[in-house]
Amino acid sequence: MMILNYFKFVILLIIIALVAGNSHSQSNDFEKGLEKAKINNKKVIVDVYTDWCGWCVKMDKKVYSNKEVKELIKEYFVFVKLDAEGLEKIKYNGKDYTETDLAAYFEATGYPTTVFLEPDGKVIEYKYDKVTMKNLPGYFKAADFIKMLEFINDEDYRDTDLSKIL
Repeated sequence: MMILNYFKFVILLIIIALVAGNSHSQSNDFEKGLEKAKINNKKVIVDVYTDWCGWCVKMDKKVYSNKEVKELIKEYFVFVKLDAEGLEKIKYNGKDYTETDLAAYFEATGYPTTVFLEPDGKVIEYKYDKVTMKNLPGYFKAADFIKMLEFINDEDYRDTDLSKIL
């Protein structure tokens, strides 16, 4: 009987550990990423995705895993992911959001969508064909994404229309 109680106790501890381990949510990573960006004075790349999105998976496999992309991100940016259908709570710019609400705030209407933030968390806006953009919608090949990373890192968005680059 004592062995059976011990077994139940061990199972309970495992369940508690699994629940506690899963409570570390993407939102915590998002908030930690914003902190890290502020401390290190780096811009933030927000990858807005969904679990069912095939193009998001392709972006992960073909772009974010590209050696040059990874090096640029590591050197100049902080990378965070945001589940556009997630319900985890995130504090952003002093307000509480769910991941879904924050994706809507970033005007992500398709996936993947990439959002760039200043080190203080402010959304980076840029012009594309004279239209002000708050995000980069869709999948991009690694070579084009590298151009975008350089465009953002070099702060060309302040005075150059992205349509002249891509």
